[in-house]
Amino acid sequence: MNRIGDEKLQSRGFVHEGDFMFNPNKHDNGEKTVLGHHFAAGGGYEEGVQLLNMLAHQQATARFISKKIAVRFVSDNPPQSLIDKMARTFMNKDGDIKQVLITMVNAPEFWSAAAVREKTKSPFELAIGSVRSLHADITQPYQLFNWINKMGEKMYYYQAPTGFPDKGQYWINTGALLNRMNFGLALASGRIPGVKVDLAALNNHHEPESAQAALITYSKIIMPGRKLDETIKRLTPMLNDPKLMEKVGEASAKTPVATSVQMAASDEMMDQQTGLKGKRKNNFIAMQSTSGNNSMLAQVVGVIIGSPEYQRR
Repeated sequence: MNRIGDEKLQSRGFVHEGDFMFNPNKHDNGEKTVLGHHFAAGGGYEEGVQLLNMLAHQQATARFISKKIAVRFVSDNPPQSLIDKMARTFMNKDGDIKQVLITMVNAPEFWSAAAVREKTKSPFELAIGSVRSLHADITQPYQLFNWINKMGEKMYYYQAPTGFPDKGQYWINTGALLNRMNFGLALASGRIPGVKVDLAALNNHHEPESAQAALITYSKIIMPGRKLDETIKRLTPMLNDPKLMEKVGEASAKTPVATSVQMAASDEMMDQQTGLKGKRKNNFIAMQSTSGNNSMLAQVVGVIIGSPEYQRR
């Protein structure tokens, strides 16, 4: 392109704007009909612009884009009433996405109880959200990248051009939950090279009196503004098992990551796979992990990160 020059390209029918290049040699110059609109032969670049403009003003386009946005930000199955409101704004505001987003966040459907924490974090969102929640110091991100791959999101390797699905059923299943729990325990205990966390600093270096107290305190720190009574009740049996990390690691190694189980079953699956449902131990020997964090505290924080509630965003 640089060798030929823009002027010569333009004289041959090419259009070069920024990173965009229209190549007339690869364009269908014959007459055609699209959505009932007739295009005469020899339309060239302007024909393409006209076609895109026509498609952008279709009701189907407004509904499609509005639904994609609602699925991303509201729920895997957003209410049709919300999609309709967003689609109307899309049409009335000439496709202004900012106005569509404003319509979405101002709609009662966006703030309904059914939509709160309805979305599931992807492995990437879980990993990045976790290191941010723990104020981790990252000196080498490669092992964090490996964990994202292990949890099922092999970065830049999804074959379809649409990218990874934005629905929880793709991410949540028995194997995925175990890998997420394993990740949480590894992160909190300082077993991810290049990633360092200071758990005590999150609580202003105030040491909790017990594992139960740590669970309550750190659940509020890591998941502020949420109703945590049921989560704390569910996680309590896992606090004092000194072999929890070993159990989760072995179970996750044996369980392949699939993509078909709904998020609604995740609580029960976590209890069953860790083998801890209804079990409690009264004593726990506090040791020091490789990061210098108290191992009781590391186990508590790891369990929180691996919990079904933390998987929701």
